[in-house]
Amino acid sequence: MVAKKKAAPKSAAAKKAMAERGTYKREAEAETYSRLVYAAVVPYVAADKRSASVWGDTLVEHVPPAFAVRYRELKDQLDVAMRTGEHVEAQTLAQSLIKALEVMDQKARADGHQPPVVDGYLCKHGDSVYCFLASGSMREVRQAHPSWLVYHVSDVCAVLAGKFADMMAEVANSFPDARVMKFTPTTSLEDDIDFM
Repeated sequence: MVAKKKAAPKSAAAKKAMAERGTYKREAEAETYSRLVYAAVVPYVAADKRSASVWGDTLVEHVPPAFAVRYRELKDQLDVAMRTGEHVEAQTLAQSLIKALEVMDQKARADGHQPPVVDGYLCKHGDSVYCFLASGSMREVRQAHPSWLVYHVSDVCAVLAGKFADMMAEVANSFPDARVMKFTPTTSLEDDIDFM
């Protein structure tokens, strides 16, 4: 049996972050993180996106509950470390989360589970998993994975062509590696979207 280390007393900022965990703040009130905290978590964010591109949000469903609970605990602890600016703790937790993703992937596969099969692309953006379907039934994918935001690739093309084609062409010519990170409409979309 491994002896547990006694936890250091929590700072007031850590206690506040734990108390606010899971609450919503408007973007104007959102916290910013130091460069050191950002640097500490970038490898985990990349690993999380890689995992989501394979498993969507289903990985934790295919591992023993203890694995899933520990992963959630580590994510909560990382959130606290980030909010309190503890970059060393954030780096340690980020490394633990990367390892947890690897272990959960191995365990799920060893237990005979496989990632979801879709003819398309899975992408994590923010807290959401998007599925951009190239072929197949959107209804079946949406029913099998109700937490995913499922779109056909042609839907994405229609949105981009309708609103962004000229702007994106100009941006791509000037910045060939540019990627859209966020879009905030300046006007209401109201009835601008035509559905089939």
